[in-house]
Amino acid sequence: MVMPGAYADAPTIIREINVVLHLVAALRVASTPERVRELQLRKAALLDRIALKTPDDTDAADVAGDAAIELMRLDHGPVQTPAELTPTLPGIAARGYVRDQYAAYSDGLPVT
Repeated sequence: MVMPGAYADAPTIIREINVVLHLVAALRVASTPERVRELQLRKAALLDRIALKTPDDTDAADVAGDAAIELMRLDHGPVQTPAELTPTLPGIAARGYVRDQYAAYSDGLPVT
C-alpha cells in the first residue's frame, strides 16, 4: 500500500519507534501538555503507518484506530467511538484525523 502524503517525509518506522521511546523517557523527566500531545500524535501516526503496511492485519488496524481516538480525545475531549464514526470501517475516520494532524505537525504548523 502506498503511504498517504502525510507520511511522505516521515522517518522510517524503526527510527520512529526509537523517537517514540525517547519521548516516553523524556516525559518521565519533564511532562508538558505539548510533549504529551507530541507523543500521542507520533504514536498514533506510527501505528497508522504499520496498519497501512499490513492491510490484512485487522489487529494492526484496530490498534491504530484506538490510538487515533485517543489523540482525538486529547485534542477535543470525549468523541464518538470508531464504530460510531464509521460503522463499516472502524477507526478509519479517526486515522484520517491523525494523518491531517501529522501533516500539519511535519510542516511545523499549529495543530489542534
